[in-house]
Amino acid sequence: MEGDQSWSDSWRSFLGIGPDSYQRAVDILTKRYIEESQHVARFTEHAQRMQYPQFRQNLLAIAADEAKHVELIGEKLKQLGARLPNVPPISAGTKNSWQYLLQDLTEQQRCAEELMELAQNIRQEAPDIAELLERIYQDGSRHREIIRDMLMKSDPQSLWPA
Repeated sequence: MEGDQSWSDSWRSFLGIGPDSYQRAVDILTKRYIEESQHVARFTEHAQRMQYPQFRQNLLAIAADEAKHVELIGEKLKQLGARLPNVPPISAGTKNSWQYLLQDLTEQQRCAEELMELAQNIRQEAPDIAELLERIYQDGSRHREIIRDMLMKSDPQSLWPA
């Protein structure tokens, strides 16, 4: 354990992150790791329930992007000497395709606001983490457009479960 601590201290020193900033960066990355991991699970599950194959493909592509985010965040956490958190499972419930897409869009919008705020708040202390959060935000912007497009193309009758 002592070796882990000195390794962690070395990385913090190398990255120019003080103890308070270090804990803040780890907290932010840990929360993002959990949320991005849950996004992967949610998009993958929702893709399997899509009526249209092209919607399924779109959601699986978004899930793949989100998996890359998880990988990048995990690498940052390891660089900081932190452990990867356990990710609680999600439950999708029973909905129709349109409702799943609306849920996905709502979650992406919520995360977008949070990402930019976090990036701005940590920029001075950890610019590399701020850049990672901004990259995730930019990918999310693209994802939101794809989901909006799918919602607009969805059959309005799909709002009503069979």
